[in-house]
Amino acid sequence: MYLHMFDKTSPPVSELKERWPALFYETQLYCEFHRITNQHLPHVFYAALDEYAGQLIGLYKKKKTVGEKMNQLLLAYEKQDKNDIHVRRTAALAGLPIYLKEDSSGIFTTCKNEMEFYEGAVVLVADVDGEEVPAGVPFSPHQVFIVLEDQVVMTHHSWTDALVCLFGLIYALHLSYPVKCSSFFEFIQIVLLKLDDERKQLKPKLLSLKNELV
Repeated sequence: MYLHMFDKTSPPVSELKERWPALFYETQLYCEFHRITNQHLPHVFYAALDEYAGQLIGLYKKKKTVGEKMNQLLLAYEKQDKNDIHVRRTAALAGLPIYLKEDSSGIFTTCKNEMEFYEGAVVLVADVDGEEVPAGVPFSPHQVFIVLEDQVVMTHHSWTDALVCLFGLIYALHLSYPVKCSSFFEFIQIVLLKLDDERKQLKPKLLSLKNELV
């Protein structure tokens, strides 16, 4: 469809965006992901996340040694409407890199009022007001910019929906997961979407988390 000719070596994102702009629209991205994996990305992602979100947040609360960042996130979560499924999804995903002891600060970040120039291979930049945002993940952003190879390729009003699109793009374009947050993205691939490469040995922390959620 779009990427069969790039299965081995993918050209720069800027070139792909120019030659196949439709791929960077949500509907077409999901079609391409379905072609590759036979999965409807948002449906499978959210079904699994909703199944595990309560367990994940429970683990975050139990593990007091994770540190101040997690405490800030949980305090912010307690102030939200617990009946809002988007709040629970955001908290579960925002706490995951902290729980796995990964540094997501260069990948999940914020800007105020308007998009500032931001360099990064893989970044989600949330447009927020002036308040502090625990873990760089806001519960109610104005919009979220998806950045690949130093350029904004898509935007979304929901942080979790933007993350779904970001993962879809990484997977469809054969991009590498950010090194400092690789276990987070592997969790999405292997635990949520069950796109498991059995030849790859999971990192101990990720394997332990996977087993706790069984």
